Amino acid sequence: MDSVVLAGSSLLMGVVNVTPDSFSDGGQFISAAGMDHARAVDKALELARQGAEIVDVGPEASSFHRPGIAPVDVAEQVRRVAPVIRGIRERDASGKLIISVDTRSSVVAEKALAAGAAMINDISAGEHDPRMFAVAAAHDCPIILMHGRRETPGKSPEPYDNVCEEIISYLRKRAALALAAGVRRERVFLDPGIGFGKTTADNWRLLATIEKLVGTGYPIVLGVSRKRLLTEITGNNRREDSDPGARGTDWTGPDLATALVTVLAADRGVRVHRVHNVALAARALAAAARMRRAGNHD
Repeated sequence: MDSVVLAGSSLLMGVVNVTPDSFSDGGQFISAAGMDHARAVDKALELARQGAEIVDVGPEASSFHRPGIAPVDVAEQVRRVAPVIRGIRERDASGKLIISVDTRSSVVAEKALAAGAAMINDISAGEHDPRMFAVAAAHDCPIILMHGRRETPGKSPEPYDNVCEEIISYLRKRAALALAAGVRRERVFLDPGIGFGKTTADNWRLLATIEKLVGTGYPIVLGVSRKRLLTEITGNNRREDSDPGARGTDWTGPDLATALVTVLAADRGVRVHRVHNVALAARALAAAARMRRAGNHD
């Protein structure tokens, strides 16, 4: 786990959603017999082979503004996620793959950590479940605190007066509460929450000024992969209310845009990049690193 805290280079976090309804890849591990945990484990290990140092396993869709998306019972979340985490841990021959659990529930987090996870990704920054910070402190594990704002289904988010400063202020306060609960500072990661209760313009402003968030001194996690701000400029016209994870959806354009933003954000100091297409992002980061090395030899 110290490799996440101490490594200076960018890290890729691959997405493994064990849900039927996540926006781009929901349902890929669901069969007539139910959740196919083995296929989810295969996916996680494939992402690791492609260059992911972290895999983020999520048992609950987070886009609650979409029609039909609702919170998932804690027991069901555990049934979805714990066997996958155990399977990854058992089959990871390297022993180096970091497993993150994407949950707002301290109970799910505890069960996931017991199964072999080593990191918590909480999109509510500890607001949904006040015990979350105590769990992270007790396990001495990193925790990602993400900014988000409640959205109303069918209604566009209200714009911010100063999106960057407001989000930095919020995340500093949440980080302070985590520290007060006993989480070590180097275990706290911050995520601006691209796409969560923000207008497209707000999202782009956040990306354009990401150095300010990096300037807080906390490691920054960025999740732009396949988000609406990218689909709007790449010609992916899949409607938000269409079948999530529908077979045949072409993510080529958004994945290319994700890889580009990943490189630009890495150059500005972002440490962890949460992506669906790990192979493409890894190649983009490798090309950028090659250019920098070549330039340093001139």
